[in-house]
Amino acid sequence: MPLIAAATCQHTSCDLRAYGERYGIDYRFPSLSSNAAGQAVLRGRILELVPATGMQLVASDIEVLQRYDSRSLRPSPLSIIVMLEGTAEIGLGGQRLVLTSGTALSLRLDDREGLQATQLPNQRIRALTLALDASRLAEALGGKPPQHGSHLHAWPLPSYLQQALEQALASPLSGATASLQWQGLALQLLAHGLPSGLDASTAQFSPSEWQRLERVREQLQAFPARSHSLAALAELAAMSPASLRRKFQAAYGCSVFDYLRDRRLALAHELLLQGHGIERAAQCSGYQHANNFSTAFRQRYGYPPSSLRHAD
Repeated sequence: MPLIAAATCQHTSCDLRAYGERYGIDYRFPSLSSNAAGQAVLRGRILELVPATGMQLVASDIEVLQRYDSRSLRPSPLSIIVMLEGTAEIGLGGQRLVLTSGTALSLRLDDREGLQATQLPNQRIRALTLALDASRLAEALGGKPPQHGSHLHAWPLPSYLQQALEQALASPLSGATASLQWQGLALQLLAHGLPSGLDASTAQFSPSEWQRLERVREQLQAFPARSHSLAALAELAAMSPASLRRKFQAAYGCSVFDYLRDRRLALAHELLLQGHGIERAAQCSGYQHANNFSTAFRQRYGYPPSSLRHAD
């Protein structure tokens, strides 16, 4: 598996613009003045791998020092973006969403619309992007021509796959074993990201519908500990409960309450890492009983919350 580049250093706005010229990305730095070209925007490691012919994988482990915005300028047959840690604000046409840890995004871009993203400062971002060229995508589709037009689809990353990606990033990146490992992981990402994102019939939403669905998602994102009902969320979205259930699943790749559960567990994970005990993390993330929380946590992450912090 060729290792194109590996760097652990500070990256300035000039560095990112050079990177953007290579990959067709326009970077903007709203918090930097015009004479601050040499100031570091992010610090960390960016790895560029080729797991198989027609595939490219970019893995980032960075600390964002200054806000930066980006917009893609080139069409993309298929990209799958995985967020392991951190958040990014994503936009495509009338669609807006926040990509959070444990979520992934399947993305197709034509030459008319570019993906917009905003990375806010004072956070660590660990993310992977798998990109396929047109011939590799056609092969994955069994010879069928890819669909046209820009499209994005968010979906929850299975806990076992997230754990496997974490382990692979912590292991040596060279050698035959690493090559086979990354080929397998790339194919697993493709298996999860392709059907729901590009190959299945998915509902198309107007900008108004996306805005109303986003109101629901943002409510769950901002207040995971609250007791949410489908009826109240449907009223917020100005939809019937049945319509909200169906459209939320089509838009985000999971049910309303699967999204809420993953958001609660992500919040609890953050609290445990900050030093809070299990009882406190459970209560602050909306769980009334620590036993139920511990069971859900183990199912989501593959290990018990006690492995991060001991109970109060």
